[in-house]
Amino acid sequence: MAARIDDLLVLGQHISKTDLAKYLRDREAVMPSDFGGLGDGAANDRAAIQACFDRAAAGGKFAFIPAGTWNVSGGVTLGGAARGLIMQGVIRYTGATNAHTTVLTLGDGGTTRNGERLYLGLQVARQIQSDWSSEADIGIVARNLDSSLLEVRLVSGFTIGLRTLGDGRGFEDSTLMLGRILNNRYGLDVRAATATAWNTSIRYYGGHFALASSIHPGTDRYGVRFSRGAPDAYNNHNRHVFDAPNFELRQQGSILAIPFLNETNGTAIIGRGLRIEGCSPVVAHHTGAATDCEFEVAWCNTYNVGISYGPTANRAGNAVINRHRAPASRLTRLLANLPNLRAAAFRDSATYIGVEGAVVVATSTTSATIMSALSWNALDGIAATARGLLLNANRGIAFVVQTSHAKEFTLAHWLVDGADGGRLFVRVFDAAGNVRENQPQDVLASGTTMLWNAPAKGWNAGATMEDSGLNRRQTIRLGPDVAFAQIGVIGFDGQIELEALRLYGLPEDAPAILYGCPAVPAGTRHIAVEQTWDLASLGPGAVGLFDVTVPGARQGDLVSASLLSSTRFIDITAAVWSNNVVRVAARNISGATFDLAPALLSIQITKRRIP
Repeated sequence: MAARIDDLLVLGQHISKTDLAKYLRDREAVMPSDFGGLGDGAANDRAAIQACFDRAAAGGKFAFIPAGTWNVSGGVTLGGAARGLIMQGVIRYTGATNAHTTVLTLGDGGTTRNGERLYLGLQVARQIQSDWSSEADIGIVARNLDSSLLEVRLVSGFTIGLRTLGDGRGFEDSTLMLGRILNNRYGLDVRAATATAWNTSIRYYGGHFALASSIHPGTDRYGVRFSRGAPDAYNNHNRHVFDAPNFELRQQGSILAIPFLNETNGTAIIGRGLRIEGCSPVVAHHTGAATDCEFEVAWCNTYNVGISYGPTANRAGNAVINRHRAPASRLTRLLANLPNLRAAAFRDSATYIGVEGAVVVATSTTSATIMSALSWNALDGIAATARGLLLNANRGIAFVVQTSHAKEFTLAHWLVDGADGGRLFVRVFDAAGNVRENQPQDVLASGTTMLWNAPAKGWNAGATMEDSGLNRRQTIRLGPDVAFAQIGVIGFDGQIELEALRLYGLPEDAPAILYGCPAVPAGTRHIAVEQTWDLASLGPGAVGLFDVTVPGARQGDLVSASLLSSTRFIDITAAVWSNNVVRVAARNISGATFDLAPALLSIQITKRRIP
């Protein structure tokens, strides 16, 4: 016999309507339909959804949104006391294109920890596409999550699709499963609101960040942004790892369409297996001091995708790893190597010491303005030790690199016994070899702020290179107008005993290391000149003398000379007669007198090794 509505048979027991109501209140999940919601795509279900969320938070239950389209005219908030939210349907915001609001807020703000929460199947869409004029237009905000799981199936049509927010405390140690993130100016905004907040240690899986070609084609757009609220808010968003997201942001004309925008000083932003299609040829744009970020590109429209740095950026030290077309194209290349500076050192004069393959630099005041005059073959203030070279505080050793195309380098240095010390030093020049003085964005480094040294016309690191400061290893990035650069190490804070110096670059470029050439007549033990000598008539045993100007020649240098003549009976000897002058003697060792035609005289000077 059928039961009446007044009596419900459950597991063989009759339960009254009063007991049924109690059961409904005590069940694990509550629904908007419990409060009159329809989910028919026509009714305004905002009040019903908010009542559902309030009940879930009050009872520590799950909120459940069944299949359907649940229209809302304003935002709804699920408090942090709720166990979570499970959605099969879509929450659709019906506000006008310029009616900006946050539609779905998850978790309490302030200093409340929303831990061990579960949010599954989230779908929030705008009925009318946002005009992107306000960042108050947000699809989903998740606040202060900790050790939680959040799955977004769809968020579409907003200025900001999904914002994860550390408010008065942290958003941390959680996992995000990302689905379709469509037609938002910023697909995901990773944010800290205050100085006491943080946003760190998050894992992201998937994510299709895409825009239709008709959506605001004249406005810049980004897939993921790292940002902060107040100017003094937390600024070190770190250890965010993205696995296999897809970015189709519709680059059109001169607008920017970039997967990652980092406005913070965050570190270790890692992207793996990225697909980049229809975007700018830039995987990430940095405007702060972000470093140690790494982006592995599985596919892109170009193999030359890179990282760009805004005018306010003051750190480099980030990398792109291409896994398409040329998988090894971003591995490092050894460009210059001085594994033993002591063995490469030579005496340029009685008091000056130089290093073969590198130039000597100084931080003292200089009036020189061109590369050749600022690249010294040797200087005083350098002394050979048993294992290295002892450099005074204002002395340094540097490589000179051609940098018209190659822009990223890593300098590795070693002091005797691995001691801390030394500072990075970089001096830059234009294509004509003129020094560039204090131009913004000319020099960025990974582990330190580069400071302009006006007297020396160069840039030096703001801190000593040391293991404890995690800035011994330095990456250097040079600006687009830098054609040549000196990259090296100076003492600055005191004497350093330098033993080894190496420079690395990226293998898509093989820039020249300049030394011992007319543009950089330094960094070499050898000076060679050629000049025509019209030797006078010589009788048997007679000697002809010829003085040749050789810039850099010093007494004590080893000198050899040869004359390209038709006779074998001329004995040629040469020696440094005075600074910059070599005297050549030609003696007739035959028994006859002869008058030779003008001939080519070659002279080579070799600086002495240090014993």
